[in-house]
Amino acid sequence: MRIYISADIEGVAGVTHLPTTGPGRFEWDLGRKWMTEEVLAAMDGAIAAGATEFVVADGHGSAHNLLVDRLPPTARIVRSWPRPLLQMQGIEDGPFAAAVFIGHHASAVSSHGLLSHTFTGAFSDIRLNGVSQSETSLNALVAAQFGVPLVFTSGDEDYIRHCEAVLPRLETVVTKRCVGFTSANHLHPTASCAAIRAGVERALGQLATARPAPLPETFRVETDFRDRSQPEMLEYLPWVRRTGPFTVAAEFPDPVAMMKYLAFLSFYRSEGIPRYGEGVP
Repeated sequence: MRIYISADIEGVAGVTHLPTTGPGRFEWDLGRKWMTEEVLAAMDGAIAAGATEFVVADGHGSAHNLLVDRLPPTARIVRSWPRPLLQMQGIEDGPFAAAVFIGHHASAVSSHGLLSHTFTGAFSDIRLNGVSQSETSLNALVAAQFGVPLVFTSGDEDYIRHCEAVLPRLETVVTKRCVGFTSANHLHPTASCAAIRAGVERALGQLATARPAPLPETFRVETDFRDRSQPEMLEYLPWVRRTGPFTVAAEFPDPVAMMKYLAFLSFYRSEGIPRYGEGVP
């Protein structure tokens, strides 16, 4: 049985503030250790349920977070950027029995999620067919395009509440309760790993009833930017419509095409445009 794992860091127990999430910052060595241990716990739970192979996507920041030499040799690891399917790169190398998300987080429009955002700080919201989305809800559609059900995810309480509302029959573990945008009351990392291990084993024990997320008939994506220059330039493309000063919209035939577009928006930068006070007369 092959299992796909997409790993992020904001939902990992112990991670509460930006310094724990990136290279050269206070506690990043611990953040990536805790992230790796939660992925290993998910793999242990999957192995107990019969899994034999894994593809693990490092889906946070530089995408060089996981301590890859600690992962078992049965795993292939997806690292670094850019990549067209973002946090779901490698799902195309199926078949997979199921997808498991570790350490994911709430969306940019969440009012209570820890370090909540949607893909990049450049976006203030992403809507699909008029409905705000999280990374998880969009990633689940990419998995569904390849016939893979998302069966488990872990993260903060607000994120899990969102997942249970939009992805019913999903096994979950709450790793922390958000106190503020950068503060939380969280499980001890050992307790979090134990809960994840048990949750993944439980989820994979119910594969007979697991189903991929339902795919909508249309994929109309609206993206709100924080900076006006990006939608201004994207409007140059004839298939992208600017629907507001900070918003562009485009339509796609399927989730893979949609995710490639979001990957482009995530890594494209309107470099060279002078900002006020920077060479502007």
